[in-house]
Amino acid sequence: MASHSHSVSHKVIFWALVIAVAAVAITPSAVLATKITVGGDQGWTKGFDYKAWAQATKFHAGDKLFFKYPKGVHNVYKVNQKQFQNCDITSATKKYTSGGDTITLKSGTSWFICGVGDHCRNGQKLVINVN
Repeated sequence: MASHSHSVSHKVIFWALVIAVAAVAITPSAVLATKITVGGDQGWTKGFDYKAWAQATKFHAGDKLFFKYPKGVHNVYKVNQKQFQNCDITSATKKYTSGGDTITLKSGTSWFICGVGDHCRNGQKLVINVN
């Protein structure tokens, strides 16, 4: 009789593991989201190569972009491609000014620029491609 209960407990453990592995495999990516500080240790600032940084970073839907910068010195505008190319903030989708802004990424392409002075024209702009 002991061997039967021993066998049953192995089956229970086996199926519990199968269910656990399946649950992890089908977990939505939002649960596995990562907080990514834009520009790494440099943060959101002038004189940083955001194009190279973005190309070296993997982004997924649900990831949270964290824009860290001194409040009042920079800001973040979410714009479209044409606004990005022209550093145009006049009809931006959204403006962030807290100095610690978190933006959740969605699938597709997102464009961000700094709207202070000539910061965007001097390279303080970021395009993110999310798979």
